[in-house]
Amino acid sequence: MKDKIYAFRQELQTLGYCQTIISNYPKYASHFLVFFQETDAEIDDSHIKSYQKYLQQKTSKTSGEKLSESHIYSQLLGIKMYFEYLERIHKIKRNPFTLKLKNPRNEVREVLTQEQIKILYEHCKTGEEKMILHLCYGCGLRRSEAVNLNKKDIHIEKKLLFVRQGKGKKRRVIPLNKTLTADFKLFLGYQINTQEIAFLTNKQYKRMSGNTMHLIFKALLKKAKIKDISLHHLRHSIATHLLENDMSIEMVRDFLGHSRLSTTQIYTKINNLKMK
Repeated sequence: MKDKIYAFRQELQTLGYCQTIISNYPKYASHFLVFFQETDAEIDDSHIKSYQKYLQQKTSKTSGEKLSESHIYSQLLGIKMYFEYLERIHKIKRNPFTLKLKNPRNEVREVLTQEQIKILYEHCKTGEEKMILHLCYGCGLRRSEAVNLNKKDIHIEKKLLFVRQGKGKKRRVIPLNKTLTADFKLFLGYQINTQEIAFLTNKQYKRMSGNTMHLIFKALLKKAKIKDISLHHLRHSIATHLLENDMSIEMVRDFLGHSRLSTTQIYTKINNLKMK
């Protein structure tokens, strides 16, 4: 099993998937197989459905809460892609994954109001809290993009932030306003004596993980007494706010790093906004 999981990881890397998928999807497939103690050829659709029910009832080790729909979707998608890979290389005769997956991210998401964003900023007590808001809301970065951001990717003099490898290995450049530029400059000044190249670091001065970012944000939400949302909601919120303030849909698409305009339209609830 280990050899197949390793080969699956190599396949994802070759196809150009982001590091989060390369790291997590083989792990999800491995957990699934260990759970049932079955070989690939013995798995059928009943195993898939049973595992879905298990995930829906499972609680997170860190938060003690039930797994989010988005996380369950990611785990099942990783398992699905693993069996698709085995079928493609003729290691199994038929893909047992017949369950239809519905991506919760394609559904209309709630957004924070601009007033709620202001309240979040007011409750920031540490530089890390403010930087997470700046990156995921002010710059519209995905969590993985924020984690992979390096100090050299922020050009204070030019007032630009470079996303070197976004989703699908796409690059983009994000202009910074005066507030972001000043705060980034101040934050970088505190890090001048650290050797770590990452922009966001943990208490050990190593690159901050996505999970640590999530926990810091959850604590900030609790302090601000704002409903429990994910970091991805910040990206969705800034996109919606930009559209509400008459930025063109094409500019928002470039800001978010989407390949297709249709993705931006779904993502920003464009049908619910009165556009010029």
